[in-house]
Amino acid sequence: MDFRLSIGFDLPREALRRLFYDMIRDALILELNIYEAEISDWSDAQQVSISCTYFSISINLDEEEEYLERFREMNLEAYGVDTNILVNIQFITNTFEIGWIKLLEIIGKLLDMNDRDLILEDDSTYPLLKRIKGSLLINSKLDDYRTWYMTKENLALLNYPYEERVM
Repeated sequence: MDFRLSIGFDLPREALRRLFYDMIRDALILELNIYEAEISDWSDAQQVSISCTYFSISINLDEEEEYLERFREMNLEAYGVDTNILVNIQFITNTFEIGWIKLLEIIGKLLDMNDRDLILEDDSTYPLLKRIKGSLLINSKLDDYRTWYMTKENLALLNYPYEERVM
């Protein structure tokens, strides 16, 4: 399963890589058996890839400014969010349920440490959640497939107040 997390962030991408690595490590290693949650970080000059038992995250560090500006404008026009970092997430199918919960915890930490816009999308035509101007909105127009992982119990892991709304 592929997801895309777009965030507005003032950190340089290398610092963002370190931040994601630390958050994944904290969410997995400190709460799960260390043997169940190995984390690898394959970072080089062009791309950061952080992989664990449940999902992998990649951030392209070598995007051209023109591409990033088009991406930013697209998100502004389509969703009203101002983002400058694109994070691709790929879940391991047979561990999706655990990975999804841990990703929500990580997004909750991002919401707490950064007040900029954020949007999480899957392969549907509607975003799953977005924060715009400090308000977190959860998409209430989801099909049956998506509602099983967007439950109130799972969303409580964000540890952030939200409002349900059709997006």
